[in-house]
Amino acid sequence: DTYEAFQCQSVMADVALEKYQLSRAENLFDTLLQTGKRRQFNIPLGMVHFGLAYIHLATGRAESGLAHARAALALLERTRAIQLFLDQGERTKVVCNALAGAGEDSPFLQRVRELLPGKRQKLAAVAVTQSTIVVKCLGNLRVLVNGVDIPQERWVSTKARDLLAYFVTFRSDRIPAERIFDGVWVEKPGRGLTAFHTALSRMRSALRTGDSTLRFVFVEAGEYWLDQPRFSIDVEEFDAALAKAHAASGDDTAAQWYDHAINLYQGEYLQNLYYDWLLPERRRLSRAYLESLRTLADHHFVHGRYTHSLELLQRALRVDNLIEDLHCQAMRAYAALGDRAGLARQYQELKELLANEIGMEPLTTTNNLYRRLLDGLKN
Repeated sequence: DTYEAFQCQSVMADVALEKYQLSRAENLFDTLLQTGKRRQFNIPLGMVHFGLAYIHLATGRAESGLAHARAALALLERTRAIQLFLDQGERTKVVCNALAGAGEDSPFLQRVRELLPGKRQKLAAVAVTQSTIVVKCLGNLRVLVNGVDIPQERWVSTKARDLLAYFVTFRSDRIPAERIFDGVWVEKPGRGLTAFHTALSRMRSALRTGDSTLRFVFVEAGEYWLDQPRFSIDVEEFDAALAKAHAASGDDTAAQWYDHAINLYQGEYLQNLYYDWLLPERRRLSRAYLESLRTLADHHFVHGRYTHSLELLQRALRVDNLIEDLHCQAMRAYAALGDRAGLARQYQELKELLANEIGMEPLTTTNNLYRRLLDGLKN
């Protein structure tokens, strides 16, 4: 409820901002700051800071405006939700120019500035002559250049492929060579950087389709970072879809974005790679996918689409079948469909899973729910 109230007030502030009612928008945004920080509503809070940054900058309060701009950048950069910045239109130019003027520089901010209105046509023209590299990380790693998968033999070694996965995972960072080496060559830490430079050369060769000057990874003072504008990464599209779902003003619009996000999720993040450094991102995306399935299942249940709701819940249970609430939601869906056998089967599956995996019984509330649903079907 708090999140919904937060979003509603944020939308009201955005409407005031669109009408250039700056004082009203500022008052609305200000009241959201403490709630957003306390509840850690990071993406909506980032947009609150963004709104306040624009208002302060537009009304001559440069210092406080820059502080809000930096807060917005810090919150949104970690989610890589570039589209949220771009959706602010002309306000984006004001905020980004202030950040750039203050010496702020990062791959995220560079990418936003490159995609600002007025530069897109130039970028599109450049894209015609340059490789379009698509990196799919949700599921097995796939890299496509101009729509064609790069075959394994073109990488020469799996380390060259894994090196790209590393740079994609940490695409917002500038990384020392030693840290990259220790992350990808875990079997021989601290053994020199010759293998790293060899793999980097092979990676660049695998990605090129003609222009031998393309580097794909920049280096300066011993730090390396990905040339992000050359890559289209499914994780960024996934995060952007969820950000749009969270910011949507209507349930149906939000549901469309959730549906888009879960369709992008073809499996765990880089599920065919085995490195410790990818686990935090794998867990983050898995949680986001699971929560999206639950939210969308609730949406369809409320609107009487019980079969669709049940399908989504079963997908969620394949991610984590020990979440008791998911089984309860599935039991409600079976009851709504009048499927007594399905209801009993779901409950028994839960009982067996809990007993076998953690040696526990279902919660009392779950048992009571099962009996109540079962009695309802008898009647």
